[in-house]
Formats: sequence, C-alpha cells, structure tokens
Amino acid sequence: MKYSVLMILCLLTSTAQASYCSGKNWQDAYQLYTHNIDLLNNHIDRYNVLLDKVNLSEVGKGEQRFRVAKSSIEELDQLNIEVESLESKFNKVKQFWQLISDNCLHDDELDYNNKALENVRGADIGRKEVNDLLSRIEIVRSRFFQAIKLTHY
Repeated sequence: MKYSVLMILCLLTSTAQASYCSGKNWQDAYQLYTHNIDLLNNHIDRYNVLLDKVNLSEVGKGEQRFRVAKSSIEELDQLNIEVESLESKFNKVKQFWQLISDNCLHDDELDYNNKALENVRGADIGRKEVNDLLSRIEIVRSRFFQAIKLTHY
C-alpha cells in the first residue's frame, strides 16, 4: 500500500513538472505578458497627455500656469506609482517564462525552450521600457516644478 502511494506521488510530481512546458502555462504566461504590455502602453499614453501639458504650462501665465503645473505633478506622481508596480510584474513574467524554459529544456523540447528564452528577453525589454518611462516621468516632473518656480518669481 505504501509503495503504491509513493508511486502515485512520484507520477503526479513528474506530471506536474512536465506540465510547465504545456500549452496552458504558455497561454497563462503570454496573457500575463500581454496584459502588462497593455498596461505599459496605457501608462505611456497617459504620460504623453501630461507631456502636452508641459507646453500649456509654458504658455500660460500666473495662476493658470501654477494650477496646470501643480495638477500635472500630482498626476505624474500617481503615474509614477503605477508604472513602478509594473517592474515587479515584468519580473514575475520573466520568472514564469524562465520556469517554462527550464522545464522545456528538461523535457528535451529545445524549440520550446528557445522560444521561452526569447520571451524571457521580451520581459526584460518590457522592464527596460518601464525604467525608461520612469526616467521620462521624472524629467517632465522637474519641468513642471520649474514652471511653478517661474510663477512665484
């Protein structure tokens, strides 16, 4: 009896491990990746809208310039928080693809392993885009602070 339970556990464990190179995991990883890409693109769109406000704050005068700059800084701060959270999400996607890759390699599925490694690199690119956007947010934020500074002098 003990022997049969151990055999069943071994079979379930090996089946579970092999399943990481399965279509379901590929689909889950792909959906997670595309969801994060969609979020990143939405954040980039929001950033571009705020970037357009830089020109408005440079044209505006006095109180109008101050209000535009102040509200834009608040929006950039919120955007910054949301974009920062994407970095850990892309890290999770990368780890998921890496796990799939390792299991495909273990199963001698070299083509799937190579494709999973390409997707690992794609997650790294997504993370780099997140960091680039965070840098751009900081630059625009400093421009709005300059606009506020100019209205008070």
